[in-house]
Amino acid sequence: MTVQQMTRLAASGVAKVDLMGPRGTTLCTMDEIEAMALVIAASGVLPGRPGDPERLPLFLQLEKDKT
Repeated sequence: MTVQQMTRLAASGVAKVDLMGPRGTTLCTMDEIEAMALVIAASGVLPGRPGDPERLPLFLQLEKDKT
């Protein structure tokens, strides 16, 4: 997928959700969802790798602290 395709698909998916709210989420294609995820990952918003402690949900951190 090229950057232009990724951007176009992500924008299309976001527009559906923005215009139609919850109904728009059901109208997104798998390609649009994948493109939105790629844009988020490429933007650097998410820290580290999936297994890094700072990326784990807070409730998992709290459970680990109890043991």
